[in-house]
Order: sequence, then C-alpha cells, then structure tokens
Amino acid sequence: MNPDIFHYIVITSISGVLSLILALYAFSKRRILSSSTIFVWMSVFSAIYIFGHALELASGSLEESIIWLKVQYFGMPFVPPLSLLLALQFIGSEKGHQARFAIPLFIIPVFTTLFCLTNEVHHFMYRDIYLRPGEVQPLIDIVAGPWYVVHGSFTFGCLLLGAILLARYWLQTKAKYWKQVLTMIIGFFIPVIASFLYLLGLSPYGMDPVPIVMCFTSALYLWAILSTKLFVIAPIARDRIFESMRDGVLVIDMANQLVDYNRAARKIIQALHFSKIGSLVNEIWADSGIGPFPFPEHPAEEEQEVEWIHPNNNSYYQIHIAPVRNQKGDVVGRTIVIINTTKQKALEKRLTQLAYTDGLTKIFNRAYLFEKCEEVVEIAAQHQQPLALIMFDIDFFKKINDNFGHAVGDEAIRHVVYICNRHMGPEYIFGRYGGEEFVVCLPDTTLDEAGIFAERIRKDIEDTPLSTSEDELIITASFGVSGLQGAVRSLDVLLQEADRALYVSKENGRNTVHLADQAVFV
Repeated sequence: MNPDIFHYIVITSISGVLSLILALYAFSKRRILSSSTIFVWMSVFSAIYIFGHALELASGSLEESIIWLKVQYFGMPFVPPLSLLLALQFIGSEKGHQARFAIPLFIIPVFTTLFCLTNEVHHFMYRDIYLRPGEVQPLIDIVAGPWYVVHGSFTFGCLLLGAILLARYWLQTKAKYWKQVLTMIIGFFIPVIASFLYLLGLSPYGMDPVPIVMCFTSALYLWAILSTKLFVIAPIARDRIFESMRDGVLVIDMANQLVDYNRAARKIIQALHFSKIGSLVNEIWADSGIGPFPFPEHPAEEEQEVEWIHPNNNSYYQIHIAPVRNQKGDVVGRTIVIINTTKQKALEKRLTQLAYTDGLTKIFNRAYLFEKCEEVVEIAAQHQQPLALIMFDIDFFKKINDNFGHAVGDEAIRHVVYICNRHMGPEYIFGRYGGEEFVVCLPDTTLDEAGIFAERIRKDIEDTPLSTSEDELIITASFGVSGLQGAVRSLDVLLQEADRALYVSKENGRNTVHLADQAVFV
C-alpha cells in the first residue's frame, strides 16, 4: 500500500473517531447544550461518511470500493443541510427551528442516497466508476452524472451559506463571543475550501480531502465545547433573551453612540436600523420625530429614570438608564430601557377616578369633595378672600323613585348634574354630597354673586325637563347659599349655614334660592 495513502487512511479514521466522540459527548450533555440534537446527528452522519471513505481507500477491488462508496452516501449528503440548520440555530434564526423550512432541505440528500444505491440502473449519480490505471493501491475514479452536479451544488451551497451567515453574525455580535462564532466559521469554511479544491482536481492523488480536514474541524469543535462553552454560552442565548424582551433596550457607549438595540426598541423608535450603529443616540431620537433625547448627553455613573410621552401615539413610557461597567468597575457605556406604561397609566387614572369621583354622576364624591373644599376654604380664610358655598337637592326625589322607579331616579340625578356642568367654571368644585344632594364651592365669589349663580342653575333645571319613555318629567331643585364672612371661617360652618338656607327654601315652597341669614333670593 502506498505509504501516503496509508497515512491518509489513518488520519481519516482518527477523524471518524473524533466525530463519534463529539456525537457521544453532545448526546450526554443534551440537556445543557443548545442545538445538541442537530450537532449529534451531524457528527453521526459525518462519522458514517468518514469511515466509509477510509474503508473505500483500504479496499482491494473495484466491487469492494463501490460498496463502501455507497455506505458513504448514508451519511455524507445529510451533513451539509444539518450544518446549515446548526448555523441558523446558532445565530438565532427562527428558521433553524421550523420544520417547514428544515424538512425540504433533506429532499435532495434523500434522492442522492437513493440514486447512489441504484446507480447501476440509471447512472444518474455516476456515468461510470472505474479503477485508476497505474496505481498499486486500487483507487477509483468517477465520471459524474447529472445528479452528481445537483448534489455537489447543493452541498457546496449549504456549507457556503452557513459560513456566510456566521461571518455576517460575527460582525454584529459581542466581542466576548468571538471565539464561539469564529470556531463555527472555521468549521464551515475549511470543508468548503477542501470541497472546492477536490472539484478542481487539486487534492493529493485526486482523493476527497474533506474527511481528512474534518479531523481538524472535529478537534476544533471538541476544544471549543470544552474551553469556550460552545453551544452552552452561545450568542443565541443572548439574542433570545435580548430580542424577546418586551421592553425596548438601547446600548450606547461613552460617546453617546448606539452600540446595540433590540426589536422592541425599533418598534418605539422608527429611525433605528442596523446602519445606525455608531450614530449618536440623540440624533437617532430626533430623526424619529419623537422630540429631544430625554436624558443629558453626558454619561452618568448613577441610575436615572424619567417619564416620557411618545408624541406620535400618546403612549406613556418609563425610561430607565443605567451605567454599563467593565470588570474593573469603570463606566464604559449606558443601557437605556424603555418600558411601556400606557396600560399602567390608564389603570392609575381609572383607580384615581374611582377614588375621587362618584360612580353614578362622574363628579367628585363626598370624600374628595370635602378634601378639595377644605383646601380652598383654608386658603381663602388665610388671605381674606371671598368664597361661597351652594348646597342644593332635587325636590320630591322620593316621589320620582316611587312613581317612576329607581332607574328614572338615577337618570334624574344624572340629568341635573348634566345641567349644572353647563354652568361650572374650571375653578369651581362640584360634588355629590349624598343621595340627591349636591354641593358647589365657588372660590373668589361673594355671597350675592353665588346667589345669582345658584338662581341661574335653578331656572335652567326647571326649564329643562327630563325625557322619559312615558312623558317629560319636570324637575326642580331647592338651594341654600352661604359665604365665608364674619364668624364663618371654616368648611363645617359653611356647610351648616348653607344647609339652614336650603331648609328655608324647602319650607317656603321649594324651587327657590335662599342666602344664609337672608330672605328668599330675588
């Protein structure tokens, strides 16, 4: 046997052993190694291909060589598509996990295996297989058939595409992952180069160099798994976490330049694009038409938070910015986390509304009415400013409930509130005191001015009947008005005085306005 060929067989066999070791190791660590299933099958098929090639070289006849050639095709056609799927999973592409994408990749390999096994019938794979003349050791040569071209193009295309995807990913990923990505790139490019040399007829003795170079790539994979945690701390882990975050994340350096961002951030800031990597983040912010950058441009060593409203869609965001430190503790950049708080804000507004407003009328409830009134009364008393308070209730409200039902009674209350709101200024405090009784607090208003205001509301209520399913219902109300004067210096006294004036209105035929300690208002 030619010593060179013998050495080639030995190295090829070692390559097959390494492939089996890789398959067994990846299988044993399948619970902690990402992409382990693909890697195990790739290693198993590689081992079949490599041992088949070694036994082909060691064969003593054409018939024996053809048998081992066919054995190789139980493994070799499936390695390239598996390698491509491994690359896709490694870089985080969803296609690497989709059966609808993966299954079609194996159509050509399956036909390649079938055509090789039945080549004597149709010669699609090889037009001819013969022993190379003038060689002591039987070596076979082939005349390629049409399917061999398809198979070779597919194999070369899968490996080349996987290598390109990894190289492109290498340019985008973090420096801390460069060993893992570079290992994958080398593992792809070396077989591609070896296949290319073989197709050009530049390999030693015209033998397929791929099995022997796989000895190197298998050793490289084994080293990478053990030393760099290949498939354990792969960049895909970072990407899946980073890209699946609901919150937008920007990473910027000390010069305020964009270093990285995730998919959620791009939905918020439309100007984000891969081409913007290295651009100033405040310029990207401005290009999106969402106003100025909400943080100072110089990096801060402490965490900061601001609230921000997106001007285009009125969404609320909580922006959290934190320094990024290296192993020495030095600040090397910042992370900006953009959290959508629109639903939270809506819930807060709803809870506030429930806490401060009356459920039926949507005006202030009794508790908040007192709180607001006490504030303005205290301020008016301190500064000796005029202030008036109106208390009123709906006349004969019990009869409305008894004659028309509580649903109409509720409508009557809402009807009165609607009419009153037409007269309310932004500075007035209007709330439901209880049942069908209401209070209006009027800052910077004298007792007489409040009486005129109350009379205007009284007349509007009387002149605006409530339409019901049966008829129009005339509603009236009685009013009592008090003012912040003399000994009246507190909300409690104001309420008592207004209540007395309201009682006088009821005693005098209702549907009237009375001022505290005065006769009926005219």
